[in-house]
Amino acid sequence: ESKIVACDRRAVTGAQTHVVFAAETADKADADDEYAHTDMREGHAELGVPGLGSFLFSADSTPDLDTGLLSNQDLLDALRSLCFTEDSSGRGTAVRRPVDFGHLGSEELGSVYESLLELHPDIGGETAPFELRSAAGNERKTSGSYYTPSSLINCLLDSALDPVVAEAIGMPESGDAERALLNLKVCDPAAGSGHFLIAAAEWMATHLARLRTGDDEPSTQDIQRAKRDVIGRCIYGVDLNPMAVELCKVSLWMEALDPGRPLSFLDHHIQCGNSLLGTTPKLLADGLPNDAFKAIEGDDKDFCKELRRDNKKERKDFAQGQRYTTEPFIKLGDLPTEFARLSILEDESLTDVADKEHRYAELVKGTDYLNARLLADTWCSVFVWEKDTSDLGTLCPTERIFRDIENNPHSILPHVKSEVRRLADRYRFFHWHLAFPDVFRLPQEGSEAENVEAGWDAGFDVVLGTPPWERVKLQEKEWFAERAPEVAG
Repeated sequence: ESKIVACDRRAVTGAQTHVVFAAETADKADADDEYAHTDMREGHAELGVPGLGSFLFSADSTPDLDTGLLSNQDLLDALRSLCFTEDSSGRGTAVRRPVDFGHLGSEELGSVYESLLELHPDIGGETAPFELRSAAGNERKTSGSYYTPSSLINCLLDSALDPVVAEAIGMPESGDAERALLNLKVCDPAAGSGHFLIAAAEWMATHLARLRTGDDEPSTQDIQRAKRDVIGRCIYGVDLNPMAVELCKVSLWMEALDPGRPLSFLDHHIQCGNSLLGTTPKLLADGLPNDAFKAIEGDDKDFCKELRRDNKKERKDFAQGQRYTTEPFIKLGDLPTEFARLSILEDESLTDVADKEHRYAELVKGTDYLNARLLADTWCSVFVWEKDTSDLGTLCPTERIFRDIENNPHSILPHVKSEVRRLADRYRFFHWHLAFPDVFRLPQEGSEAENVEAGWDAGFDVVLGTPPWERVKLQEKEWFAERAPEVAG
């Protein structure tokens, strides 16, 4: 809970301390002066609590809890469960041990993430209790989410990251070695709880601290300050699971925490989406491929053939010169520059962080960005559109409609736009050049892209990832155990 805002000082000297929640309402003006109000969002100097900011301590993170009520006894029971654990590893009775939150790291969060994925809600109705049960064939396995051991991470950092860092800071023409290091872009496209990214940040921060201090063994404080800069400038991550994205941010916030400074703004670097399901500038320029109309499960095969035939003719017409415009098919304006600026802006105070949040919100709500996103989502939606003779099925875009949207985004029919948005949300389409326009830059008009296949310039310097662990063979009994026990039996 981000609003533990009041403590009854009258009870402190007695046998018991009562902790209560106080909502930030007009009642605050009438509050008893025996209560001292504090707020984790803006800090409280008298208690030595700094303002941390970020989504973690924002009003948007706990809207339901902020208006809820909780008895003192339930709160104290919850805190006791969080602060102590029962250790039954020894002989005899279990021993109560305190949880060492001071040394909680990304490894523990990764373990928490895996454990949470194993739990499935059992909702029995209004009168039955709500339970979380561990289930075989769970989301952790069906989504391929596995915790990566540190030994494997260190091996990959040795072989993948270290040579790139050494080259960047060792090139004479780079001039400023510190700037060269901070200009590197490192990404984990399946970030999970952030174990890879934390290790990479630690690795790069050690190099940066050495450059700044001239000491081969920089102090912990120097590495910590460098780590905050590395995480804010160099680290990028994507994951399909929204919970993993939030845990990844928490891991990075913990690693980048610098006493007296708020939590960094990370929304523009750590994002939720399907890393494998999106499009590129080159694919958009080429239009809708005929293969997008191959029938998949749920499609009407005859109608798919009809759509494919129409699309093929429309592509031929477009290629023969029936084009609407010679202007660039994507207009992002100053978006790449503004995204790059977000990473280097100061974040020394809550005001600085709030300014970053506002700038980012304005950028992704801008007309250029929204139009580009609509076009890219439309391109992807065609592949998974349910193509049949229903009213919505017959509205599946083909090349002509796609080019109409490219030429004039306002021409899209309301039902088509609504379905594109629904499919984009369901499949979490992720377009790298729109999510990170400061990394994947569109070439200047009339210039050939550095990456001809994708149609963009630059890209990440290092991409870290886990090798696939999933079996190809389905483990039938385990898979059916939760979904259909009678089949598993």
